[in-house]
Amino acid sequence: MNILLTGAASGLGAALLHDCIARGYKITVVDIDDCPPEMPDTVTWLRHDLSSIDPARWDEIGTAFAQQGPFDLAVLSAGISATGPFEGISPQAHRQVSRVNLHAPMRLSLELQQRRAMAPGGRLVFVASLSCFTGYPGAASYAASKDGLAAFARSLRKPMRRAGIAVQLLCPGPMDTPHATRYAPKGARADRRIAPQKVAQIVLDAPRGRFVLLPGAGAKLAAMLGRFAPELMTRIMGRVLFAKLKGQTTL
Repeated sequence: MNILLTGAASGLGAALLHDCIARGYKITVVDIDDCPPEMPDTVTWLRHDLSSIDPARWDEIGTAFAQQGPFDLAVLSAGISATGPFEGISPQAHRQVSRVNLHAPMRLSLELQQRRAMAPGGRLVFVASLSCFTGYPGAASYAASKDGLAAFARSLRKPMRRAGIAVQLLCPGPMDTPHATRYAPKGARADRRIAPQKVAQIVLDAPRGRFVLLPGAGAKLAAMLGRFAPELMTRIMGRVLFAKLKGQTTL
């Protein structure tokens, strides 16, 4: 298997990377951080800032995809957030969230398609959020970027199916990752979050025919509530997130 991962230096991306290494897969990583030491020679690490608007740098990434592909699986998991009262977050931070969470996956998808870097029969997985099923007070621009990503994934499904590529949307709840710890309200319990290793395994073993991937019973329940009782779910999110973020802004 030939795998493409973004955001593999930490969190879900790192869990995916380690699982893929254990399975003996060939892996290409795109990440803003430097390559960790002692990576096996099956890993190619491309250091790249996904918020970049430099056309030349994106062209280099596309060329690398053509050289390293075609990929049997691409998981675009890199993401950032900004939490706190909407008006207390700078325009620059809101823009950065959109660039990394929405614009970058769109550009990566474009490069993969234009360079014919996805293998027929492959899977392209976008990592969204449970925010796609509910309002997300306290992380409005994050939710907007993930909802936009979900709409993009739905729009790509049929065209890419014609090329033999399955598009999937992963909507995890809070994971026990440095990202979740950084943006959660102070005092939030990490032991209630799902392990990224479990989510990684679900992603790697997911059947091609399933579009939305909801890892864990908690995510499935939250998605169901969001569908059938959206106002109630938004009020719940307001209590568990926004009310606890008063006076706390994290970028």
